[in-house]
Amino acid sequence: NPATDTAAIAALLQARCERLTEIPEKVDFFQALPEYDIDLFTNKKSKCNPEVAKNILSMVIPMLENLQDWSGEMVHGCLSGLAEVMEMKPATMMWPVRIAAAGKSVTPGGATDICGILGQKETVHRLKIGLEKLG
Repeated sequence: NPATDTAAIAALLQARCERLTEIPEKVDFFQALPEYDIDLFTNKKSKCNPEVAKNILSMVIPMLENLQDWSGEMVHGCLSGLAEVMEMKPATMMWPVRIAAAGKSVTPGGATDICGILGQKETVHRLKIGLEKLG
């Protein structure tokens, strides 16, 4: 995709790849959201499960849709602020966003990095798909 910021992706990969052959599997989700199971939304460390993820995505989507200035930093501020208001750890807020945006549990960057690279329209679209999967 020519609109994808390849320099930003390269920066994410730099510390996470030892071989060039590892790159395609680490970045394929930027081109197309892979099929994934809702079990990926479960993460004990982040205290997340499909029910928690559904609640988070339903709150996050309208906020991100209306974000006027799109960047990874702005998304981070938005999600961190919501986590604070909801009295939850930022990791709990970020996990379902990352899963819905990437469709993978292991990614070269965090939720806000991925959202920043994908852009607002694609991020919101993918989060809506995630929410739909969650019922």
